[in-house]
Amino acid sequence: MADHDGRKLSVREMINAHLFPLLALVATASSVSIAISLGPIAGQSSRWNQCFDAGLAWLERTSPRVKGGDRTAIAANFCNGGLPNKPAR
Repeated sequence: MADHDGRKLSVREMINAHLFPLLALVATASSVSIAISLGPIAGQSSRWNQCFDAGLAWLERTSPRVKGGDRTAIAANFCNGGLPNKPAR
């Protein structure tokens, strides 16, 4: 491979000439891979948020005496797979 002077590049010069584009390609591929792998996590968090909001609405309709932190704890517990237990008071 010749540079602008018409002379042949040494191995070190060829490595230096191609290092930045190669690293840019690797960084781009890594970024795309990370973005694709975040898709399922975003979907799961969206479904969890819908479950949490529905749980809060259900608790407000069925148990208006349960307030504040207890309500959010019960909704979060249910969306994480727990049973919807009322606090013992």
